[in-house]
Amino acid sequence: MSDGASTDAERRPCYWRRAGFWRRAAAWLVDCSVVLIPLQIVIVVLFAWTNGRIQGSFGFVLRTCTPLAALPPGLQTKIPDPTSFVDCRSSLLGAGTSRYLIVSRSETQGATTTGVFETFWLDPSGQLAQLPVYNASWIAVLVLLVYVVGMEGLRGQTLGKRLLGIRTVALSGGRTIGTGIYRALARRLAMMLFVLAALPSWAMAAWIGDDTAAASRLVVDPTYWAASIAGTALSVAWFVWIAVSMMRKRDPIYDRIAGTAVLHASP
Repeated sequence: MSDGASTDAERRPCYWRRAGFWRRAAAWLVDCSVVLIPLQIVIVVLFAWTNGRIQGSFGFVLRTCTPLAALPPGLQTKIPDPTSFVDCRSSLLGAGTSRYLIVSRSETQGATTTGVFETFWLDPSGQLAQLPVYNASWIAVLVLLVYVVGMEGLRGQTLGKRLLGIRTVALSGGRTIGTGIYRALARRLAMMLFVLAALPSWAMAAWIGDDTAAASRLVVDPTYWAASIAGTALSVAWFVWIAVSMMRKRDPIYDRIAGTAVLHASP
């Protein structure tokens, strides 16, 4: 017989208790490891085998950048009077996955520093790539999305969630296995709504393309800075809102949009 002091959460079966932030984060780390590390190993092999024609910088990479004293001989850049040349490498346990050169010019006016840059792909030896380079990073993002949506849609659990003892369920579906592919996809898309906050500044940057003169004007344009600052602030607020919801063991906004919840999988 209840003494009247128990809460709804205490009376609720363990299956219906929401998973907290750290359990969710650990499950996501496991899933990223399961998907991205094998793909990174493939990129390591292809980067060396194709002499840098296939590159990728994603997952658990170490990125190091080394300043150069001058522009490499023979390199033509659209940036007038560049002030910086940086050789950047991405690697997995010391094995290269990507290499590129960033040429930039920065200017300081009062307390404000602005700049423009141009990127050139390099081969594993650091020479300018002679053939077009294919950046395979987007494939890794797509594979990770397909894996997560497929596993949650069909089984309600990725390997990470299974290991951590949690499961994604559709609140309208009781204890049925899997949320359904469409609901799982809607959940992931809702999770990435923060991208909308960055669209105005991205659109302005995309509009000018490779026009470095226009880029120089854009980076000092108050409208661009206002859009960038507002987008960054909204994105940070989005992540903080989600993290706080998880820490309080409440359904974050993207789960509420999709009608799902991440719960403990068993009593």
